[in-house]
Amino acid sequence: MCAIDKTINFARTILVGFSTFQVNFSQNLHGMRKKAWLEVMDTGIRDALNRLQADMVALQESRQADTKSSAGDKHETARAMVDQELQQLNQQREKAQRNQSELQALTDAPCEAATRGAAVETDRIIYFISISFGKLPVDGAKPVYALSPVSPAAQAMLGKRAGEEFEINGVRHAILEVY
Repeated sequence: MCAIDKTINFARTILVGFSTFQVNFSQNLHGMRKKAWLEVMDTGIRDALNRLQADMVALQESRQADTKSSAGDKHETARAMVDQELQQLNQQREKAQRNQSELQALTDAPCEAATRGAAVETDRIIYFISISFGKLPVDGAKPVYALSPVSPAAQAMLGKRAGEEFEINGVRHAILEVY
């Protein structure tokens, strides 16, 4: 093997190594972003659960402190309203607990197609198919929206890969990357 062939083989080895490095670096970067998004959502859910619990305790204390007065009907009406509010708070708490459970099942593992746990990047937005959370308060060139896999938007992109398109509300979106 002549010196030129050795140099070409060496250059190929370096290029292959660099390409592998680029892929691994990109996957690690995407994994770190998804992990940060998961942490933001987990914190949001924990905060919501704490607020709901505090509101429920305050309502229960209010109901217990309310003694029956001569107002009769007013007392019963107020008690029924407190019970109804407690029921609504309990439903919100159960939903938040389900979201927390679904969130804990997600990982930052890379995805090749749009599925639960995938980030789908378009030219304007990044969709994180996870739980219904809305716009995530994170820095970046593009806004990140966490949405449930059963949402119409997620349904439009499920199974799609980079280079494919999907439509939401009559607007076509090209998928640049899925991770």
